[in-house]
Amino acid sequence: MRYVILGVLLVLGSVGHVRADGGLTAAVASAYFPRNADAELHEIAHQRVAELKSCDCLEHDRMRPGTAEVLAWNSGVASPIASALSQWTGSALHRGILSNSSYGRIGCAELADGPKHWFACVLSAGPLPAGGTAAAAAPAPAPALPDTAMTTRSPATEAVRSRPIPV
Repeated sequence: MRYVILGVLLVLGSVGHVRADGGLTAAVASAYFPRNADAELHEIAHQRVAELKSCDCLEHDRMRPGTAEVLAWNSGVASPIASALSQWTGSALHRGILSNSSYGRIGCAELADGPKHWFACVLSAGPLPAGGTAAAAAPAPAPALPDTAMTTRSPATEAVRSRPIPV
């Protein structure tokens, strides 16, 4: 038993310092809107920052099914969380994920190893907190376009083909 505990401590000690989120969830909520903090997503975020440190990369190839994620890293900056948030808000793709109000659940983690910091916020679908607003949320997606791959022509299909596409 003593060796098992020692092994766990050794593994945890070699990972780096993982914080729950170091204020990252609050920073995202402040920049966008509040979401429901989710323990399962926090656990996934902890796993993701450990994976990122291990490969010394920012790759989404280990993203968990049914989730969206935003990743960042920085080194030697005065405010690592503010820097990560600035990276995300400066990217149309990441800003789109974080401003999507259909992602009502969130879990974030930060891993610090010396001056280098890795960040992950994992999001999934769900309602926003009661009383929460999504004022900064992205607009609703455009309606689906009609199927233009029809092989037969009829008055009904011609009506669909000639309908103007709303902008």
